[in-house]
Formats: sequence, structure tokens, C-alpha cells
Amino acid sequence: MATQPDPTTAITRREVECVLRDGVALRTTLLVPAGAGPWPALMTRHPYDVSGDESGTRVEVDRLVAAGYLVALQDVRGRYGSGGEFDPSAQELDDGADAVAWLADLPECDGRVGMWGASYASETQFSALLGGAPALRSIAPAVTPVATGLDGFRFRGGVPEIGSMTAWSHGAIDPDRIAHLADETERARAQRDWEAADAAIVSGAAFAAGALDGEPGGPTLDWMRARLRDPLDAPAHAVGKILGREHEIDVPMLLLGGWYDVFLGSTLRVWRDLPSTAPRHLVVGPWSHDDWTGRLGDLDFGPTASSGDLGGRDLTRTLIDWFDATLAGRRADPALPPARVFVMGLDRWVDLDGFPATGSTERELFLGGDGALTDAVGPAAEATVDVDPADPVPTRGGATLLFPPYGPGPVDQGPLESRADVLSWRSEPLDAAVAVLGPVEAVIHLASTGTDADVVVRLSDEHPDGRVIPIADGVQRGSARATDPLTGAGPVAAIEPGAVLEYRVDLWSTAHVFRPGHRIRVDLTPSSSPRWDVNPGVYPPAAPRRTRNTVHLGSAHPSRLRLTVPPPELLGREPGADPAS
Repeated sequence: MATQPDPTTAITRREVECVLRDGVALRTTLLVPAGAGPWPALMTRHPYDVSGDESGTRVEVDRLVAAGYLVALQDVRGRYGSGGEFDPSAQELDDGADAVAWLADLPECDGRVGMWGASYASETQFSALLGGAPALRSIAPAVTPVATGLDGFRFRGGVPEIGSMTAWSHGAIDPDRIAHLADETERARAQRDWEAADAAIVSGAAFAAGALDGEPGGPTLDWMRARLRDPLDAPAHAVGKILGREHEIDVPMLLLGGWYDVFLGSTLRVWRDLPSTAPRHLVVGPWSHDDWTGRLGDLDFGPTASSGDLGGRDLTRTLIDWFDATLAGRRADPALPPARVFVMGLDRWVDLDGFPATGSTERELFLGGDGALTDAVGPAAEATVDVDPADPVPTRGGATLLFPPYGPGPVDQGPLESRADVLSWRSEPLDAAVAVLGPVEAVIHLASTGTDADVVVRLSDEHPDGRVIPIADGVQRGSARATDPLTGAGPVAAIEPGAVLEYRVDLWSTAHVFRPGHRIRVDLTPSSSPRWDVNPGVYPPAAPRRTRNTVHLGSAHPSRLRLTVPPPELLGREPGADPAS
């Protein structure tokens, strides 16, 4: 039996190698508690240089060690200090299973392993489980893309996620790949390719209509473009994903997400679709993929909004309590409700019996011909925009993972109002608060003169001072309307010019209260660049052409917004109150 360490005693740090089944060695930093082991172990694995995890991150690893855990920080295959060639996601099933088994067999470990980490480091947790890792007893994934490749990872609504995939491959992956090239001539050529690609990103040429078929940008960028040109049902999009294998994830899971995270849809789908045979808990804050401070975009959500205060405990303390309960057996439960979400507008945490909460209902708001957003269907009307692929609507905030100056979060949409290709509908100033906690969907009836069209829908909170703060958004491509949003199965085909078609746009979910005096607002645009690939207006894709889109409204074509409304008494609960009461 391991003794509890003295947190004032120095931690033992060792650089070791984890040798995989094919002989490749992975650089691993072991942090060993003071006192007598063996210890339960916690591990994180990712491609972003784990030496940075020892300081200045949201999770304070020294506190994990001081709490009595052997901690392992590991570079995945082909990255930084590890050997082999990096094959994103595909390598992690076998490598993850091997890494867990190796860690569990160390004399310092008692055979029990937990994992934590965000983004790619969340994917490695699920991959280890699916690769066969019986020693892995508990996980804590955050902002995870593992549900499917088609819901915010590579595509969304059939539209390539060209912005985030470019930011990842060019900014996060390529620099280390180039640095590891042994041949000086090859390294210099790769650096020139990188600089040319960087110039195209800065100028916007990398995101123009047709950019997926653009000039070579180096192996990583070309690999990314090839994946975004793959058919929606291509097997490559399932690599690293759990779709169809959800029933195999049967360990306790603490799942964390952000309302402005690019993988919010995937995170909440994992929450909904995984079996409840093992304990699972959800925490969602007012965060983006990388920024968990609670000060995001144009808003400051207050002193309790950061990962430093998840309803009375910071993230590191929350993880310690979680693993103490689900891995080490040191406490009966992690003292967490089924779901703890930060409600924007109220700017505080609320505990729920699930997400959405039991007793939630649906409310529909209809888009009217006079620009009004109301509970009643109005008379038949139309709203028309001219679409120029050479002048796409710029991305401003939202659930993004891009690059400067395209920051994520609640960024005022006011500068876009003057554009003729932005259509807006607004409620009257609210007499009473309106809460939305759960899924948001738009149903838009649209005709286009082209053979393809995109519909971007944004739900915003229009403040009395005129600021328009985005709450949730989504996109749907016309040619992909009939495909399965998770598997990509189904026909991708040209739309009929002039035909009025129904577009169902998934805006994912939110937890937000529109305050009295504010307006609920819906904006429709034909694009959001560089976030999403610009539709050329033609299917199959060809030279871009100008088109005209017409939104149809009224009883025959009820374009509308669907909101999830919680029980009225729910928002009176403080964190720690019984969510079932």
C-alpha cells in the first residue's frame, strides 16, 4: 500500500523510454511521488511537446504527483523526443495500448492507470481503450474530436473545415516535422514550402474558393487538403474516432468542453452516445479550445468562469478528486453532479441531472418577412442575397480554432451588418429573460440559382448598446443535405436551381440566458471564411460563379429556429445543490 506523500518533498523526475511492440521508443517523463510506492499512474500523450506540460498549463502536474500519483508525460510517435514517423490518429490504437501496458508494468506503478488531456490528448485516451488497455481504469478527456470526423473535425454540415485543419497542420504539426528532417537540403526546401504556405494563409489565398485544389504546400498541408477532398463517407474520416464502437468505452469518464470550442459538437455527442454503465460527468465552461480563462472575445464572464473555479474547485483539484474516486479508491465519489454547465448571461455555474436537463421543452421562433423573429408563423415572404464566392463573409468569433486575427468566442458581429449578403431577424426587446440550455437547430427553406449553396446560421444576443454577441452557429452545404451527418453515407449531388429546399442546420448546443431588454437575433450568411471552405456555387466543384439565394418564409416554407428551453425553476440552483431537486 502506497503512503501519502509529503507535498513539501521534492518530486523525482526521470527521462525514460517507452519501447513499443515494433521497437520504436517514445520519450516519456516520469514524475514520481515521494514516499513508498507503488502508485496509481496518470498519463497524458500528445504531439505538442510534453515538456511544456510541467509548467504553465491548466493542469498542475506537480499537484497530481503530490496527491499520490505516478505521472507520465509522453510525446507520441514521430513527435519531438520520440522516434518513428508521425501518422496522425492511425498510430494511436496500438501505441496507446502499448504505452498503458508499459506504464502499468513499471515497478513504481500499482497496475492502475488513468489518463487526462485535451484535444489530441483526449483522442489518445479513447484510442488506448479501443486498442486494448485493461489497465486503463478512468479517463478525463477535454474538448474532444473523437465522436466523428464530420461534425466539426474535418467537416461540418458537409463543408470542409479548411480553417482549423490548416491552422493545425501548418501551425501545430509542420514546424516540428521540418525541424526533424535530417537532410539539410530537404529541410531548406521544406522551410521554403512552409513560408510560401504561410504567405498564402496571411493573404487569404489559402482559403479562396477552390483552394483545396491549390498549389502544393508541403507534405502535411497537402495531406490535410487530400483529406478534405476525400468523399464524406471515406474510411479515412473514421480513423481515431469512436463512431460505431461507443459501447466499448466502459470506464468512468470526466468529460470537459467549452461553449466556444471547435469540438463542442463532438464533445456533447460523446456525452449523449456513450453507454451509462460506468460513471460519467460533464463540465462545460465559457471557453474556446485553448482559452479557459473566462475572458474571451469581447466578454468577461466573471471571476468564477475560468478553469480555476469549476464551482468551487479548480481543474487540477477536480481531476484529483475524480481519480481519487474512480481510480485510486480513496474517496466514495468525485462530488460532481451528472452535468455542471456555465450559463452565459447569468454568468454562473448550474448543476443539472443531465444535458439537456430533464423536463426541457422546445420553443420555435419563426423568421418573418419584415425581419422579425416571432413565436408565430407570418405571411409568405422572401429574403434574397447575391452571393459572390470571391468576396466571402469574414469569420468573426464563434466556436473556432484559427489563427490571428481570427480569434474565437463572443466577438461582436456588428462590423458585418453592413454587408448585403448578411440577412438578419430580431425579436422585440425581451420583457422577461429567455433561457436556452441544450440543442439549437435552424430549419431554413432556400432556393439558389446555382447548383450548390451553403447556409450559415448564427444565433446571437443583441445587447441594448447595439453589440451583437454570437452564441451558437452552424453550416449546411446544399449538395450534402441527404448525407448522414455522422457517417457521410448517402448521396452528394447538385441541387436543382430555383427549387426551394429545406436545410437543417445544427448549431450544436448552448447554455445562455437572454436578459430583459436584449433581443434574440438570427443571422444567415452564405459563407464564413476562413473558417469554412467557400462554396463555388457549382456542383461538382468548378470555377466559382456568382449566384442568388432566396430564403422562403411563411406557412408554406416556415424557416425557423428551434431552441431547447429548461424548466423555469432550474436556473435557481446553485452549484452543489441536488440537481434532482
